[in-house]
Amino acid sequence: MKRKINKIFYMKLISISLLLTYNSCFLWVARAFQKYEDKVKVEKIDEFPEDDFLVWLGHSTFLFKVSGKVFYTDPVIYEKIVIIKRQTEFPAEVSKLPAPNFIIISHNHYDHMDIPSLKTLSEKSKSEGKIPVILVPEKASHYLDGVGAKVIELKWGKEFDAGDVKIKSYQVKHFSGRNLFDWNFSKWNAYLVETDKIKIFFGGDTAYVKLPEIYPDVALLPIGAWKPRWFMKRNHVSPCEAVQIAKDIKAKIMIPMHYGTFRQGLDNPEESLREMKKCAEKLGVKYIIPHIGQMIKIQEIIGEE
Repeated sequence: MKRKINKIFYMKLISISLLLTYNSCFLWVARAFQKYEDKVKVEKIDEFPEDDFLVWLGHSTFLFKVSGKVFYTDPVIYEKIVIIKRQTEFPAEVSKLPAPNFIIISHNHYDHMDIPSLKTLSEKSKSEGKIPVILVPEKASHYLDGVGAKVIELKWGKEFDAGDVKIKSYQVKHFSGRNLFDWNFSKWNAYLVETDKIKIFFGGDTAYVKLPEIYPDVALLPIGAWKPRWFMKRNHVSPCEAVQIAKDIKAKIMIPMHYGTFRQGLDNPEESLREMKKCAEKLGVKYIIPHIGQMIKIQEIIGEE
């Protein structure tokens, strides 16, 4: 009799858990179609400079050029991912984007691994006679079959060495999946890009995790999709936790990302930035908050100007 009661209890518990998960996912999707009341400013890019630069293109997409090499992080360059539209316009004409040498993918979620964007950028590189290198987490390379690039999987803690460029992966705390049948099949990475001029840390998507002291010149860290906290904290940092990661890794400067482009939580851009600023001042972390499309000279980041 006791075993039967326990079985009924656990069945009810499972049912309630599934219901809460379903309702939360439904809320997340429904929220994605709502417009932000406070939008992130966008600066249109007419042309890209010859000198080294870094620019936020929205969400987790950064473009930076160092010593003639062009890098993209989690590129999403079109108006929408599947059926979810951008809240802010893309700052440049796709035809004017520079061809990549390296593309860094944090994980396989649609807002980070956008196949149409990757195909376009790969074709752009091939038209200039070069094959781009796309770095992905363990077991994620098969998603990019047919993209037309050299795809390399980086396990946690491993390093890709291209001579003048070194890219090392770090284990963070997130999840993966593009459908019901590949849940957590592939991994999720953060990366440190190291050149002769600068060290750039790209945090990807993550909950709070203690990372080693790696002393990057700049840390690109997510501050959006953190509310409701009880649901998001397993996979997404809060703005304060993002600042803590910047402090943990001894970053000289933090630049926020993963906010204001696609609506993914109950938070809004103004709130996320306010929380980030408050915590950064408390913890003594320096930061730059660029507009989407705002050019930042690499020399400014490393203190040469």
